Amino acid sequence: MEDDLRVVRIALPRFPFRCRRGTPTPRSTPTHTPPLDNFAIVRLMPLLRPLRFLLTVILLGTLASLIPATSAADAPAKPLVVTTNTILDDFVRTLGADALEVRCLLTPGRDPHSYDPTPADIRLLTRADLIVVNGLGFETWLEKLIKNSGTRATVLTASTGIEPLHAPDHHDHSAHDHAHHDHGDLDPHAWHDLRNASRYVANIRDALTKLAPSSADAINTRATAYLAELTALDTRFRETIAALPAARRKLVTSHDSLRYLGHAYGLEIIPISGLRPDQEPSAKQLATIVKLLRRENIRAVSIESTTNPKIPTLLAKEAGVAIVNELYTDSLGTPDSPAATFLAMARANLETITTALK
Repeated sequence: MEDDLRVVRIALPRFPFRCRRGTPTPRSTPTHTPPLDNFAIVRLMPLLRPLRFLLTVILLGTLASLIPATSAADAPAKPLVVTTNTILDDFVRTLGADALEVRCLLTPGRDPHSYDPTPADIRLLTRADLIVVNGLGFETWLEKLIKNSGTRATVLTASTGIEPLHAPDHHDHSAHDHAHHDHGDLDPHAWHDLRNASRYVANIRDALTKLAPSSADAINTRATAYLAELTALDTRFRETIAALPAARRKLVTSHDSLRYLGHAYGLEIIPISGLRPDQEPSAKQLATIVKLLRRENIRAVSIESTTNPKIPTLLAKEAGVAIVNELYTDSLGTPDSPAATFLAMARANLETITTALK
């Protein structure tokens, strides 16, 4: 209290009033409240301390906002790319490497046909700078999801420029008279023709170099190397399948997902289900496939990683043929699987197919 008193007295010294020589000037009645004396101010000091504390907090907050951010915060945020399946995700990660933040709506091994968007997915799309989609009707939920998210991201359809195949209105033989097909639908599984996969990569390369121009040289370099690997693997597919006896180039699969592979490399694909795994065949159609397996001496039925193995297993047992596990068609495998990347998936599928048809 004494310290406060001393300070106040120094700050507010008294100045004695002195009149000039001559007739004293009469004092007029004050028209305003006289100033507080020193002791009155001292008595107010305890009441002013909370205000002083509040002002100190405000000042410190203001100063803190002016302090430069840390070096981690100084680094610009990486562009966010959201992909709609694991195959596209691998393409983007391979080309973009550490220049991008890449997030996929699906996890490895999950059937994309049964995907249901979540609120977290909507929030993710809201933040996205680029959304990479397959197209060809693969993401039936996409339009609604993008609308609900309100995202302003650029949407890249990776399959742009390929020649799409259609689910046929009818099949060449009675075993494929599948009424459950959505007649005339586009087949979205275009990546199984590795020349189409190269088109995907080129489209993604072009989009990423625009999104991250400072990393364009690195992206182009990685894309060139990756395209060379795809070309070499495409040649290997052609040579390996061409070496199989023509009569054995018939592949029974869980659902109609390998039409592009068959078209590109000379295989006859016999799907048990339609373009979607939930398009199950009738009992009559299953009986017809069993007869075909026996008549054509087809040696195995292949089961896909994202489909229910129940029906293919029953068919194989009924026909007395082997079961081959597993083909990766709609999704990459988990990191510890032989199909953790797209190139690894293609190589694993080639090995599975040749084993089934030998």
